Amino acid sequence: MKQSAKNVIIKSYKELLNKKSIDKLTVKELCEYCGVNRQTFYNHFTDIMDIFKFIFFEELSVEIAQNRTFETWSAGFLTTMYYLKRNSKMILHVYHSSYWPEASTYIRNLSRALLEEVVDECEKKLNVTLQEADRSFIVNFYIHVFNGLMIDWVSEGMKEEPEKMLERLLIMITGSIPRSVDAFIKK
Repeated sequence: MKQSAKNVIIKSYKELLNKKSIDKLTVKELCEYCGVNRQTFYNHFTDIMDIFKFIFFEELSVEIAQNRTFETWSAGFLTTMYYLKRNSKMILHVYHSSYWPEASTYIRNLSRALLEEVVDECEKKLNVTLQEADRSFIVNFYIHVFNGLMIDWVSEGMKEEPEKMLERLLIMITGSIPRSVDAFIKK
């Protein structure tokens, strides 16, 4: 029963968040909507934002799990963009809320983990070891590039097709991660 209650909460949360801002959604309203008591809610989640983080991580990580390498990052980028577009109402209701700074930090931390894996892979392929400051700089640079593009795209209403964004991004950065790793080693 516990797992099904969790699923009911998640489904109801998504339905409500597609209709209204996360700022206007309360635990009480959610519990009434899905027919669970508050204790059941708190057995699974700490607050309204915790559900968003859970959904975002679970759904997106499943979709991009196979695209977490240097060779497949562009497919992961597209998958992320399509996930955002498919869930645009929910994403926009969080983006235009007081919860956005917390959501943005959470998304940045997920990006960091993925990009660290890509840089690790580049180091292995080039058979080099970066200094921690250089490694951190490269990861942070790409976090800002990828997240900045996505956040701008969300703020503009997700109108441009993800493939067009990827095409432009590839023009700008093709080969840049290995070149960056190699350049930092040689400095």
